Amino acid sequence: IIVAVSGGFSAVKKEIFRERAAQKPPLASTHAPSPTHAAISISPTSSSQHAPPPSSTPLPTGVVYQQGDYNESIFVDGKTRTYFLHLPTGYSVSNRYPLVTVLHGGGGNGKKIASQTGFPAKADQEGFITVFPDGINQHWDDGREVITPLINDVKFIRMLIDQLTSRLSIDQKRIYATGVSNGGIMSHRLACEMADVIAAIGADVGSLATNMMSHCNPQNPIAIAVIQGTKDPILPIDGGKVSIGIGGFVQSATDTMKFWISKNGCTSPATVTNLPPLVQDGTHVVKTHYAQCRDHSEVSYYIVEGMGHLWPPKSQVTRAAAGPPSQNIDATAVFWDFFKTHAKK
Repeated sequence: IIVAVSGGFSAVKKEIFRERAAQKPPLASTHAPSPTHAAISISPTSSSQHAPPPSSTPLPTGVVYQQGDYNESIFVDGKTRTYFLHLPTGYSVSNRYPLVTVLHGGGGNGKKIASQTGFPAKADQEGFITVFPDGINQHWDDGREVITPLINDVKFIRMLIDQLTSRLSIDQKRIYATGVSNGGIMSHRLACEMADVIAAIGADVGSLATNMMSHCNPQNPIAIAVIQGTKDPILPIDGGKVSIGIGGFVQSATDTMKFWISKNGCTSPATVTNLPPLVQDGTHVVKTHYAQCRDHSEVSYYIVEGMGHLWPPKSQVTRAAAGPPSQNIDATAVFWDFFKTHAKK
């Protein structure tokens, strides 16, 4: 399961799914709208070229799902929390699928980040499930402790994953989270507090919240991949105060990388690679990779010289304040390629 967070701090039109919350799935579900399940689009039926291996254990009975898109909800701490779900082409209960959770950035929502990142199309190509949850008031409580009142979004994501694994054919050893900006910072928090569930995270233009440093104690090693730009005017690569949105403080890219190297017990020297440019747009990518870490975890940092605050190659912030884009790295491809090499033992 991949979780994605949408990026940027630009205002977006709020979308509210008015659904009656339910504590358990309905006895049957199709693509027709219902109080707890409103389908919005269906992909043409076709077989997947990347079908996962057959499942070895029977799945829970109840909801009948097919390939396509769904608007759903879950009741958490007295609130109805909504999410956008995409099941890949050829989805079948006879297979087990990775799950990727994608978290939007400040001011975003699940459907918007799905469109911006292109994760549904990647899921169709590669054969995995994607879910795009919505933050309360379009933000995540990512550990900066600047949201009032604080929202237990870690609990929301944990319950969301529990609900999906009870309803869908998910490989529980291959559950992942990713996000941009506020969602990227939140991905680091999930690595701190949900390493028992999540095998790897990918954070784009988001470092570890400074307030998380003293109480980030993952239950086990977790693979970490991060993309950050050197010309990010919103979330500084050298750390400090976030200049827009809800504010707060984050660690530098270097300090966050060192933090995860220590937590994962990486022992080998870094491999540093200057990746060949795809286009001449004034940006280039330097990859720093630590491979020999506990439980086969890894830490990979992609520092994009000359890039601003966006999900490359597409920007989540259209204003000039976001800084320059880069066509020399594709965050969706980088994170999925990283995820698919990591599974929990």
